[in-house]
Amino acid sequence: MDLSGTWRVAAATEGRRRTFHEFDHDDSRWAEMQVPGHWAQPAAGGEGSHLAVEESVLYRHRFEGPPEAIAAGGEDETNVEDETTVEDAVDGADDPAGGLGRRWWLRIEGLAQQGDVWLDGSYLGHTDGYFVPHELEVTEQLAARSEHLLAIEATCRRFGDPDNRTLLTGALQDPELCGVDDLIVGGVWRPVRLRSTGRIAIRHARAVCADVSTGENRARLELRAVLDVPGGGPVDLGIRVAGTEHVHSHHAADGENRVEWSVDVDDPPLWWPHALGEQHLCDLVMEALTGTKVHDRRHFRIGFRSVAMRRWVLYVNGERLFVKGANLLPTRPLLGTATASEVADDIRAARNAGLDLVRPVAHIARPELYDAADELGVLVWQDLPVRGLMSRSVADEASRQAREAVDLLGHRPSVAVWCAHDQPYSRSRRPGRTPAVVRRQGPSWNRDLLDRRLGRVLDRCDGSRPVVSHTGVPPRAPLLDGTTSELWFGLHGGRAADAGPVLARVPAMARFVSAFGTPVADDQPEVVKSTIETLRRLKYRPTGGFLLHALADAGGSERAAAVAGTDGGFGVLDGLRRPKPGWWALQEACRPLIAVADQLPESVGAGEVLDLAVHVVNDTRADVPGMQVQARMLGPDGRVVREHRWEGTARADDCVMVGRLSAVVPVVARPGQLTLELTLTGRAGADGEPAPVATNRYTTVIS
Repeated sequence: MDLSGTWRVAAATEGRRRTFHEFDHDDSRWAEMQVPGHWAQPAAGGEGSHLAVEESVLYRHRFEGPPEAIAAGGEDETNVEDETTVEDAVDGADDPAGGLGRRWWLRIEGLAQQGDVWLDGSYLGHTDGYFVPHELEVTEQLAARSEHLLAIEATCRRFGDPDNRTLLTGALQDPELCGVDDLIVGGVWRPVRLRSTGRIAIRHARAVCADVSTGENRARLELRAVLDVPGGGPVDLGIRVAGTEHVHSHHAADGENRVEWSVDVDDPPLWWPHALGEQHLCDLVMEALTGTKVHDRRHFRIGFRSVAMRRWVLYVNGERLFVKGANLLPTRPLLGTATASEVADDIRAARNAGLDLVRPVAHIARPELYDAADELGVLVWQDLPVRGLMSRSVADEASRQAREAVDLLGHRPSVAVWCAHDQPYSRSRRPGRTPAVVRRQGPSWNRDLLDRRLGRVLDRCDGSRPVVSHTGVPPRAPLLDGTTSELWFGLHGGRAADAGPVLARVPAMARFVSAFGTPVADDQPEVVKSTIETLRRLKYRPTGGFLLHALADAGGSERAAAVAGTDGGFGVLDGLRRPKPGWWALQEACRPLIAVADQLPESVGAGEVLDLAVHVVNDTRADVPGMQVQARMLGPDGRVVREHRWEGTARADDCVMVGRLSAVVPVVARPGQLTLELTLTGRAGADGEPAPVATNRYTTVIS
């Protein structure tokens, strides 16, 4: 039963807090608001707009309970039949044991950030975590009467001190990422439902594809269920997936029981990233049974695949993959206001740009994003909503939310990497005498204690995926082994082309790049093109992949896009998903087959000798014979200064140097432009002409 719709809301005051949960409290003058929603989002006619600045808001909703809930104390011998809801919401249950009848649960799928919940004046419990689904039992309350009052006090604090963060909202309230200062994202932003079970309820469920043995055509699932079993007794946990049926028996104690077991699946259809194969998805059903009676059921959409990371290179089902990716900001600053298609379109855009990986930066995204990633074969680097310097007070709650994230997303085949903490260092803009890379060498509670703790939680809950403790941390003594790098060449001074020489001197900086880019529209094409080409030339030696910052700006309205302007965000798409100058450069630089050359200097002098290496990068899984590379250097008047051709095979999943182009810069009467053109062609077609595959172009100035 869906409780979404129009609710009554008011700012939380001390007077209202004392009585707002009571059935006869007068809410006739309260504003009306749609649930799901955020209290800061504009409402029709401006009603409730005064709540946008509030940190705590009271909700009230009257509803008629399900008629069958009145008889919850009696027996109900029907099996669970409704499997239409996604993953873990169930309507319909039974009481095969007799005597206890049907149990009812209030399911709040998303409440930002914290909540206290009452039903008919009875306190149900506390919630924390904007992405965490919460279930609270309401069997007695629904059985007592037919008309009910649900009351919620929802709290979401302001962003506060960026160097002592107490909020686990991550990117959603970070002004640097969401682009809005002092934004409050509070609200019941996901649906609220009633669901029923039999005597035995599955309170939490987890399904993880732990391993795939391609040689034996077998996959192993690691499963976990938290059962609520009043009185205890024998319980069977049934699994159906991909033609495999398995029953795990457990003798439950009274109350909460944590059960973990594994299931082997023979001949599973494999799920692959789109660059490697097809995306086979299977329905997994987990049931709590006694005899033939089904008490509760959870449903997952799962894919069979294994993922590993060795030396920062990802392997999927044992196949090596150089990942080209982009960071994703929240689709809209108020995540719940985005439509399902808007969320999924970011994944479609990433695949259309030739990307293999997306990273929701410091936030858990909407379910539609993961649905699209599973279906389209786009891998996800998943951050927890932890960013910057966190307060010590968040450690326990952050650990709990890490476990909840695995429950929520562990079955998703697209989720390939867990990351505990984004940029765990100060955001202070105060200039210092010591460079940032040196200041970050010392010990840190965030990096050395919090991040290790969260990393251990993720690894313990899900040992099937690589875990990255934090991003953007440079190598530190004594191991001199950092994590990912952030390359801001072309943004904080210098040219994007400077990245090549620096990475040649410090190869560790190129292992995996988790951020690069610029918000300056005119500079975007050069920064995107130059950085991606440099990293692709270092493919596996040592680069495992990269993440552009960012695919799109957070936005979603004409007003937001106008405020941001063309230079308002790092995205290569604006807040309305319109292409910015860097979009076309991203598409060209991420083609599966490209020809690249050394970056030209900013200017050259007449008579200077240029000696440039030319490479072909092949990201496909097959050798491509008969490839031709034509290199032409053109003077300011368009005449050819130097021309060379090479022919050979572009080896599968490799970068190969095809040769060097040496040329003398011509003498010109006045300063002009020197151009290098590369053309990559395949075998000749039926008309005898070679088929063009990719082109590339570099320019410099003859001074």
